[in-house]
Parts: sequence; structure tokens; C-alpha cells
Amino acid sequence: MKKNIYCLLIFFVLILSCSTTVFNKQNNTARNIVASYIEFRNQQKVVNSKTNIIIIGAQSDDAKNGNYWIDLCFVNPALLIDFKYSKVYEINGYKLIISEDLDKSYLLEKTFKEVPYENLNLAKMAITYNTTNWHITLNSKNEIVEILPQEKSGEIKSILEKKGLKFSKGYEE
Repeated sequence: MKKNIYCLLIFFVLILSCSTTVFNKQNNTARNIVASYIEFRNQQKVVNSKTNIIIIGAQSDDAKNGNYWIDLCFVNPALLIDFKYSKVYEINGYKLIISEDLDKSYLLEKTFKEVPYENLNLAKMAITYNTTNWHITLNSKNEIVEILPQEKSGEIKSILEKKGLKFSKGYEE
């Protein structure tokens, strides 16, 4: 009886460690994408961390079964209105919020360091705000299959490769 309990316990520990490894791999992928985005944008023009935050979300890619995309951009909270989020995070000195409107955003929840909540929807009325965002599509193995905007995809790919991110065999430049 004791032997069976020990075997069962070892089995559960193995399953838990395997699922944690897969989850941490997803976390590292998203974290590296965000860190690369910050680096990329700051090379163009330094984005002030006191007046800008990062918004991010993840959504299933209906066109390609098993894939999902991550969208992220900087935004000034003074221009943000009705963005649905419940927690505030931090990465590299920037506040980050995760969209709760997208079906795969839950994958991002344990990726970043949580900081005290604050209301970052500071706009009084909706304003059209042109941002420079990245749209990264990943497959079920967390390999990158597409980068948008396409005009910057070569430059973005180079940055992501330096961070050790993997690209699918089907990735097209």
C-alpha cells in the first residue's frame, strides 16, 4: 500500500514538473518578445517609462489551427480608455497590462512581475492614437511563424533571434 502511494506521488510530481517546464517556456517566450520590443523601440527613440505603458494580449489564430498571436504596443495612459485588465505588471521599468478581451491572454498572466494595481484608463474620451506595435504569431511549440509589420520583420527577426527565440520551419520572410 505504501509503495503504491509513493509511486502515485512520484507520478504526480513528474506530471507537475513537465507542465511547469512547458509553461515556463511560454513565459520566457513572451517575456523575451516584450524585452525585445522595448529594446527595438528604444533604439528608434527612447520611450519614457514614466509616461508610457505596454499593453499586450494574445489571441487564437483562427486561420491556422493551434497558432496564436501576441500583440503589444506602448501607449500613454492619458489616451487609454475602457481597456479591460485587472492586474498591473512590470518589465524593465515599464508598467504592463494584459488585455482580458483576448482568449489566449491567460498564457501571459504569470510571465511578468505583478505590481500594485492602479487605474491606467486615464482618458476622458476616446482618441485615435497611432502606435507602432508588433504582432507576433506563434505555433503550439512557441515557434514564431509570422511577424508584422512586414516592413520591419527582418529587423525584428534579427532582434528576436539574438534573444534565442525559435522560428518555425514554415516561417516566411
